[in-house]
Amino acid sequence: MMTTFLILGPFLLVWAIAALFYALGRRRAKQVRFDEITFAQSVRQRLAPLMSARPRTWMAVKSRNPEDVARSIGLLEPRLCAVGNALSGLEADLLFVSPPVNGWVIVMGDRLPGPDSDIDRCFRFLTETSERVGHVQYFHGNPMLGHHAWAKVIERQVLRAYVWTGETTWNQGETSIGEQKCGMHSFDYFADDDEESAYQLWEIVRQNVEQLPLLASIWSVDPVALEDEAMRTKPGWVGRMPVRRSEKS
Repeated sequence: MMTTFLILGPFLLVWAIAALFYALGRRRAKQVRFDEITFAQSVRQRLAPLMSARPRTWMAVKSRNPEDVARSIGLLEPRLCAVGNALSGLEADLLFVSPPVNGWVIVMGDRLPGPDSDIDRCFRFLTETSERVGHVQYFHGNPMLGHHAWAKVIERQVLRAYVWTGETTWNQGETSIGEQKCGMHSFDYFADDDEESAYQLWEIVRQNVEQLPLLASIWSVDPVALEDEAMRTKPGWVGRMPVRRSEKS
């Protein structure tokens, strides 16, 4: 009996120590994961108020003629609407085309394609719109999810586009000087999440969403300009987007 214990004792001791380290390792891993999730949630809470004065999705069209823009993007039954009324709340199926701001017309509304639902539809909409109106810029920032996008398209040519919706779904063109000035970062396709800790990832996401209006102001115009008291009484155009066949089915 004693001989058996002396033979098996060291093996049992090694097994017990290994089991202890394994249990401690799993506990530590769970704690780290919990800390990462807690941090991500806190970042979302910090991001929430950043874009409260701006639409979640908007376009900037290089034009001084909002009526022409409204008809070019195919709005049905377009009618005049003051900026202040549009900012107070649009119906879900309406788009608002603003009066010109420094040579740019802002288009906003829930009917604009979102990059987190159908990136192909978003691409087609931007290229087709740019074919009709020329220079189109697109911005999207979802502060709760951290999803964000920016694109610049001129006459169907995509000069720059970046979309992140939990992963990179569109990254085309060279990083612009504006992005560099804003300190914005774009991930490559199929980037390995293990390369970035949760802290680093959400710091980059926070930075991108936070700097999106600044990028818009460098490229064209920040839609917060519509909040100016002098702009609120100026007329823009409002109308319904045509429903595509794919959306009807």
